[in-house]
Amino acid sequence: MSDVGEVQRTGLLDAYPALLAPSEAAQAQRFVFERDRMRYLVTRALVRTVLSRYSPVEIEPRDWVFGANAQGCPFVAGPPTGAPAVTFNLSHTQDTVILAVRAGPALGVDIEAWDRRMNLDIADHFFSPSEAAAVRALSPADQGERFMELWTLKESYIKARTLGLSIALDQFSFDLTQPGHIAVAFQAGLADSPQRWSFFQLRPTPRHVIAVCAERVGGRHPTLLLRQVLPLHPHDPSPVATCVSRASAMASE
Repeated sequence: MSDVGEVQRTGLLDAYPALLAPSEAAQAQRFVFERDRMRYLVTRALVRTVLSRYSPVEIEPRDWVFGANAQGCPFVAGPPTGAPAVTFNLSHTQDTVILAVRAGPALGVDIEAWDRRMNLDIADHFFSPSEAAAVRALSPADQGERFMELWTLKESYIKARTLGLSIALDQFSFDLTQPGHIAVAFQAGLADSPQRWSFFQLRPTPRHVIAVCAERVGGRHPTLLLRQVLPLHPHDPSPVATCVSRASAMASE
């Protein structure tokens, strides 16, 4: 994850346009508001520098090529030779950007701020009946937090499937009633199984909640490592203290 305000304080922002493809550099100039331009530059620099840092072959940040599927989900499309099989996913809220990266299998991530104003009627109209009922059963003080937990989990799954909003939000349902645990159920039309996925919920700061959806390989629960990254900063990325608040069960459990 990367804090846009912290990047601005380091003075690194001016170096980021040189890392970008011409189309990205042009896009950066089209933003009306400076805060949006800064977040875009940090996002693109974060993707390119992190991919280069963890690539098994040497690839300069500016040499990565990206594509998007029909739903707009991004993927690594090059360089034509030497690019590793890597999956990444992005999300941002206000001044924080989160990037999830892994080798190969599907991956989705979403971040939201606790103080973001949300219309709880969305739960009644778009969540599954059990989820909407679970939100409404809580005290008014707790409803917003549970809504945000469910919203980020749903977003992470949709993004991992790379099918966008063609997946209806009420076709799968999360149960968060057991402390520290995430349970998920899919309607038959999705042709999916809870054993296929691992879900994590993190609270890296008092203001943020993150959800990660990762496809399992051989039934194994993937390992999660969260770092605070400032693109092009000379020091190594800082690990964030363990902050997993919920996780789905191991396949063997």
